[in-house]
Amino acid sequence: MYWPPNKAWTSTSLRKGYRHFVAINYGGEKSDRWVSLVSVLDGKARFRVSLAELKDPQKWVSGWQAMPREESNPTPAIDETSSAWKAENQSNCLHPSNDSGLIIPSSVNPRPWFVEKQ
Repeated sequence: MYWPPNKAWTSTSLRKGYRHFVAINYGGEKSDRWVSLVSVLDGKARFRVSLAELKDPQKWVSGWQAMPREESNPTPAIDETSSAWKAENQSNCLHPSNDSGLIIPSSVNPRPWFVEKQ
């Protein structure tokens, strides 16, 4: 897998009620690399995953994969008042990286959304 990570990701199962995510930041070194993901449909649905998990094709696919509506519909809104939500989200890096393509103007070439399989 390339580093830095691609920006667009599809989960093979629902994550916080969603499947399509944007990698807004990343960090760490060697085996401790991580990626902060945010749902495309709800910016409050965010979390950090290890690069090792993101490499697992049983859990993640690079790019936004098309799927039937019944498989991609979100679940009810996230309860931001729950202690579990607060604990999980306090460690997330929520500002975009310099090469995210989300900062305008940018003097850095943005990293790709996904890499075409050959």
